[in-house]
Amino acid sequence: MRWLIIAGWLLASGAAFAQNLGGQWDGYLSQDGKTDTFVYRIQLQQSGSSLNGEAYSATGNGRHSARFLLTGYWNGQQLILQEVEQTEPASPKWCTKYATLNLEEQGGIPTLSGPWRADGCTPGQMFLKRPVKSVTDTVAQEIEPTIAGKWSGTLSQSDRDYGFYFEIDLGPRGLGGSYIVSEGNGGSAHMDLEYRYDAPNNQLHFQEGAVVKKEDPAWPWCIKSGDLAYRREGSRLVLEGTWAGYIEGYDMESGPCASGALYLEKPVLTEEIVQTRQAIAEPYQMENQRQIKVQRVLEVSSPNIRIKIWDNGTVDGDVATLFLNGERILNKYRVSKRRIGIPVTLSQTDNFLVLHADDLGDIRPNTVAVSVDDGEREQVIIVSSNLEESGAVMIKQFRVD
Repeated sequence: MRWLIIAGWLLASGAAFAQNLGGQWDGYLSQDGKTDTFVYRIQLQQSGSSLNGEAYSATGNGRHSARFLLTGYWNGQQLILQEVEQTEPASPKWCTKYATLNLEEQGGIPTLSGPWRADGCTPGQMFLKRPVKSVTDTVAQEIEPTIAGKWSGTLSQSDRDYGFYFEIDLGPRGLGGSYIVSEGNGGSAHMDLEYRYDAPNNQLHFQEGAVVKKEDPAWPWCIKSGDLAYRREGSRLVLEGTWAGYIEGYDMESGPCASGALYLEKPVLTEEIVQTRQAIAEPYQMENQRQIKVQRVLEVSSPNIRIKIWDNGTVDGDVATLFLNGERILNKYRVSKRRIGIPVTLSQTDNFLVLHADDLGDIRPNTVAVSVDDGEREQVIIVSSNLEESGAVMIKQFRVD
């Protein structure tokens, strides 16, 4: 009986985990006892059972509207949705809503519906559905990109000959966090940060605060700040610029760090890409109990590529397996300074290369250099994985029709 209960729990958890709610949903809001309705649209990005994104609401005549940052959680039966910040307009303030939505189908179209409430506002009902596409529409519907969310990339420093894996998570109200991994001493660390995005000038300013968690308690980290230019570059969004900082426990005058450059990106997604990623991720995540986190996007001009992997910092005994579109192409390889090359042929437009950490070595997490060579150029990046999350690269085959 115990095994039946466990098996049933795993199946239920797997079904909850597999539900794809990312993308656009359109609909309306009503309020109890009132005849007016509001246009309501959300754009969601999903990671496991957690979601984040933006919401747009407007009066029925379209004269007044507002935008919000929101978060969500899928518990296997319902979507819990919470608006956390009104981003437009600055005033007046609209209702900041909390909704509990049931997933159903109407005529084969997925719907989300249920009650919403907000402090100081008359509660009501929310109804959303997937947009209906024309069968003749051959253009993939792009998910509206946002500045919020996770960005991954590389941080360099002028006094070192290797790069750090670096990521930031931009949350609501100008607050977020950063994560850095050293291939030398220190291991990894998490910092909190504040940021300000200047949309008219496409500039993001960030300032780290305290170190909230670090692997080596005795290692002093740089507290960083910088100004990053925002741009779109093909299938990726990019934040790039320089940074400066000071050693933890000091200030800019008494303990400055060697400055450097910072490059971050996140993928521009379409519904088709999300579905492809989900189809690849679900079997991997169910088998390994690890989530896949897409950290970088590379565009190649040929289906015939060569993938290389090596340790770009201190050789510490990392052992890794590589999966391409769910197929194992390198098994439990002990990463060293020697570059091992793997020739592969891409079978689809959007491909996902997953770094699975078998052994984290002496310096955690598992961080390696990966390059992709399509015969015209070689692109080198840093990918990071641990025992809970596996870093991934989306390799997009660029085709000219």
